[in-house]
Amino acid sequence: MRLANLAPYPPESALEAVLKIIPESIQEPSVQNLGDFAGQLGLLVATIISMIVYALLGFVFQRFALTKMSRFKGISGFELFLLYSLAPLVLFGVILLPIFGNSVFGISSPVASTDSIYFFPISLLFVQLLFSLFLYYGFKSANILPASITGPVVRVASRNRNSVTSGDALARRRFLQTGIVIAGVLVLSAYSIDKIISAIAAQSPSNSTSQSGTAINLQDAPVIFQNPQLASLVDSEVTANGSFYRVAIDIIDPSVNASNWSLQVTGSVNYPKSYTLSDLQNSFQPVEQYNTFECVSNLINGNLIGNAKWTGVTISDLLNDVGGVTSNATYVIFYSVDGYSVAIPLSKAMMSDSILAYMMNDAALPRAHGYPLRAVIPGLYGMMSAKFLNKIEVVGSPYQGYWQSRGWSNVGTVQTVSFIRVPSNNATVSLSQNNGSIILGGMAYAGDRGISTVEVSLDGGKTWQMAQTKNALSNLSWELWAYEWKPTQTGFYNIYARATDGTGATQTSNQTNTFPNGATGYAMTSVNVTS
Repeated sequence: MRLANLAPYPPESALEAVLKIIPESIQEPSVQNLGDFAGQLGLLVATIISMIVYALLGFVFQRFALTKMSRFKGISGFELFLLYSLAPLVLFGVILLPIFGNSVFGISSPVASTDSIYFFPISLLFVQLLFSLFLYYGFKSANILPASITGPVVRVASRNRNSVTSGDALARRRFLQTGIVIAGVLVLSAYSIDKIISAIAAQSPSNSTSQSGTAINLQDAPVIFQNPQLASLVDSEVTANGSFYRVAIDIIDPSVNASNWSLQVTGSVNYPKSYTLSDLQNSFQPVEQYNTFECVSNLINGNLIGNAKWTGVTISDLLNDVGGVTSNATYVIFYSVDGYSVAIPLSKAMMSDSILAYMMNDAALPRAHGYPLRAVIPGLYGMMSAKFLNKIEVVGSPYQGYWQSRGWSNVGTVQTVSFIRVPSNNATVSLSQNNGSIILGGMAYAGDRGISTVEVSLDGGKTWQMAQTKNALSNLSWELWAYEWKPTQTGFYNIYARATDGTGATQTSNQTNTFPNGATGYAMTSVNVTS
């Protein structure tokens, strides 16, 4: 039901509420080392806790409520269980979900949509009724129900002697009640499956495949990039959709149906307006550009970085279409269907390379990367480019977004960084191969400042050698570098790399943590050279 956006999942809501108060010093290692698995692990723990809560509810029912409720006259045993099922319904729907920020029964949850919002309380109700069904038959099979419940003690038939027996009436009533519960659950399950299939069908079939973008042209690149030792590096200059890193506030990605989705442009604009996905695709000149994304949580030489081709509409075109902004406008806030928000300066939004993308590597934007629409803001960390957009608001003052309210930078400018990918860390290479030649390679990135040079050090940073670079796919993407090394001695080597951006500023050697402005320091890898 959660996957179909029919109901919020209380364990998920609880986990997300807990994550909001966990210190960054604890969250960061989880993101860096576990990636998406961190959220899945947390969801598993939350689910186990939820199961324990249900077990405790069953225990409370057996020890305290069962005997008292069995005294009610005119109510069958199964009906007592149905009545008790309202306890977890109230606990989750009226108490816990509002505490976790999803309002009563979760009807204002970020996953809600106009065609499913009324199913939220209904689906939660049927979940609790299903709980009562299992509880009843579990107690019955264990022979721990009082005789007053298991026996036909309550006459529900008419007073004349020709009426059916109370036992038959109770059996018939239980059968009817059980059938209603099961039928309701089956209907909701079928509707859930239909919603999931519809959401998948609403996206391009290629959405789930790993698109690799356009072929990389090596004709104008230095010959060293044709070396087989760099094949994996060159082949990944454009990151496949399925391999592109993902960091999100969602444990389960929102499933947005584009047929009833719209983007609102409001705030300090002259003519507020809403756009469908078709409006954005057909009413504006499409823009294509290669842009690298890096997560602010990426460690030096880490993997939370990727480069892709994005297609969409410029934000400036969109704002011009609503009659421009008013004189007091200074910031643009992006809102997402999952409750995420972030703001960037209006001047940054109006740049010609700041776009709203609906395609990634010539395929419809994948669900994991913000379908149907996401922001692509060059030169800033990924947290500044909101996914799953449904609203843009122009305002006259700075705004603290989701991560910024937790202490992360509200500027988000990427640091100049370099990466060593070939050979891998702690690799063993032999001088007897390739005529004693070892090829080093990697990427360098400085946002929209571009890269001018990359250097490597083979003696622990004492001296530096100039590496060869391949022209970047755009001034917004990373740049590949390579260096041919011919060591004369065996042993362990610590190899460093550093980059200089397009403004002439060299990557700093000062090592800092990711919080709050992104990590800094030289990239380093260890290599064992053997004979």
